[in-house]
Amino acid sequence: MKPITIYLLLFLPLAGIGQMLKSFTLADQELTAERYKSIKYKKIKQERIPGSLTIMTDQDFFFDFLDKTKNQDRNYTQGTAFTYSHPNLMNSFLFWPQQKFDTWLDFEQYGSSISLAGTAFTPLDLDSTKPIVGDRPFSFLLYVSTSATVKNIKYKLPRFHTLSINYGLFGTNIGYAFQTYAHKQLVTGRSKDPKGWNTQISKGGAPTLLIDYNRFQSLLEFPKRKGTVGERGYFDLGWNLGGSVGYYHRAYTGLYMRAGLFKKESQARWNNGWSVLGGASYELETAPTGKKVTRSLETFFYTKVNFTGMLRNSMLVGQIIKESEYEMKYAWTKKLLAEWEWGFVFAWEKQKSRDRGPRTRSAFVRAVYRTPEFDSGIFPVRNHYFASAGIMGPLITY
Repeated sequence: MKPITIYLLLFLPLAGIGQMLKSFTLADQELTAERYKSIKYKKIKQERIPGSLTIMTDQDFFFDFLDKTKNQDRNYTQGTAFTYSHPNLMNSFLFWPQQKFDTWLDFEQYGSSISLAGTAFTPLDLDSTKPIVGDRPFSFLLYVSTSATVKNIKYKLPRFHTLSINYGLFGTNIGYAFQTYAHKQLVTGRSKDPKGWNTQISKGGAPTLLIDYNRFQSLLEFPKRKGTVGERGYFDLGWNLGGSVGYYHRAYTGLYMRAGLFKKESQARWNNGWSVLGGASYELETAPTGKKVTRSLETFFYTKVNFTGMLRNSMLVGQIIKESEYEMKYAWTKKLLAEWEWGFVFAWEKQKSRDRGPRTRSAFVRAVYRTPEFDSGIFPVRNHYFASAGIMGPLITY
C-alpha cells in the first residue's frame, strides 16, 4: 500500500491529536475535581493536571529470559503501543462515542487515553513465498485507539466501565519492514527476509474497526476501603466481563489479583492498561487537603486469568470486506480460549502542591501463556508464549 493511502485512511482519528496536546498545556489548562466529590475530604481548589505517556511492547523474544524453548517467531510475534492519557481527552470530537456512553451511564469520569499501535502475527515458517495451508496466515494491524473509563461509586466497592474503539488498517508493509529490521539488527539466528508477508491478510491494505466494552468490579480488598483519597491497599481481587465486535467477535471474562503495596484508586489503571490491543486509561488523583507535597509508591505482583469465547477472528479467517490470498477455514479456529498472565509493577507518584496534579513514573513487566487459537489437523496445535515491558512518565513536567 502506498504511504499516502495510509495517511488518508488514518486522517480522521489522527487529525485532532496535535490540537488536543496543545490544549492541554499546563499553563492554561484547569480541571475541576468534581469527579472526586464522593471521596471524604474538604473543599479543594481547581487543579492543573499533566498528561502521561506510556510506551509498551509485547515480544515473543522476551520469553527467552524465562524459557528459551518458548522463544520462537510464531503466533503473536510482537506488538508496540504509544499511549497518551489525560482526563480532558473526553472533550475531543474523537471521543464522541465515549461521551455518549458516559452520558448514558451517568457515572464519574475516571480516565481517557489515545494510542497509536501495531501488532504482528506469523506462522511458524517465515520464508515460504506461498501460503502455508493449515498454519495461520501472516497478519499485521496498524490502529489508533480511543479509550475512556467511568466509575460507578454507588456500591461499597467501585465498578468500572471502559469503552474502547480501535480504528485500524490490515495489510500494510509495516510488519514486514519491522520484522526484517529486527532480525537484521536486534535478534540473530532468524530469517532476515521473511518473504511470507506477501501473503498476509488483506495484502495492500483494508480498513477495520473494533468496538470493545469491558466491565471491571472489585470483589475483595484488604484492608477494607474507607473512602479516603490516596488510600493504601495490600491485597485485592476483582473480576471483569466484556465483549467486542469488529475484527474480533468475542465475549470474555476473567479474575484479577494484586498483592503488595498499591493505591486502591489505581485498580482500573492497571486492569485496562496491559494489552497493546487495549487502551491504557489512567487515574489522576487529587491530593489530600492540607498537604502541599505528597508521594506515593506502588510495588506489587499481579496475576490474571482470562477466558474468551471467540466467535470470529479476522486475523485467522480474513476480512469480510476484502478477500485474502490465504485464510484459515473457520472450522479450524478454536472457539474457547484461556490465558494466564502474571507480572510486576513499580510506580512512583509525586505531587508538589494541591492545585497541580500528580506526576507518575512507572515500569511494568509481564509474561503471558495463551491456549491454541486453531487446530487444522495438519500441524500440531501450539500454545502462545510472549512477554511485555512498559514504562509510563509525565508528558509535561513543571
